[in-house]
Amino acid sequence: MVTVDAGTARLRWAKEEDPRWDADRERVFGTVPEGVFRAEERRPGDRLSGDWWRVESPDGVIGYGWLDDVWGDAEILLAIEADARGTGAGAFALARLEEEAAARGLNYVLNVVRDTHPERDAVVAWFQARGFAGTEDGRLRKQVSDRGRDIGQHQRGRPGTGRAAEPDEARRARYVAERDRAVGRPRSDAPDADGEPLGPGAEEQGGYVDQEQHRF
Repeated sequence: MVTVDAGTARLRWAKEEDPRWDADRERVFGTVPEGVFRAEERRPGDRLSGDWWRVESPDGVIGYGWLDDVWGDAEILLAIEADARGTGAGAFALARLEEEAAARGLNYVLNVVRDTHPERDAVVAWFQARGFAGTEDGRLRKQVSDRGRDIGQHQRGRPGTGRAAEPDEARRARYVAERDRAVGRPRSDAPDADGEPLGPGAEEQGGYVDQEQHRF
């Protein structure tokens, strides 16, 4: 667990060993505007894919970070409840996700801001201001491991020097399918053509940050 100061509140980053849909998630994601994530009906206790962390304040859970790593990179998303936006909680969660990816020896963190996001341009600009750059398939990407740094120096145990786990067949298939969808995704404000709902934790949905006056 990581604890740092963010504004006047002390935020904690807590790993969830068995992530499931619960009342806190229902509340946090319920404040996210329509179009940010693809909706899926969830029931309490439903198991969630990928790795999840809670963003906690002294008053309770105020947000979530999610990461799924395939082929040496990490798909990420973050969600902060409405009342906590503008406090630095979004930047806190993003920094922790980058640290998690670097500690695994991964190369990049990747995020997709959907075309249906009501503040897409503002959110893309927020990520770009924090070192992310656009890719040909429409994603945002940031390098978190510098393999060429400190060549010849002692590396063991340093962030970004671990060995990335080989993805299993299911993850490889999911990665390829998502990549193909991203390449063929029309760059417009129209909803996805397939119309199939997905919920938080699906790789395609991308990340969420505050949308009001760029106050993240």
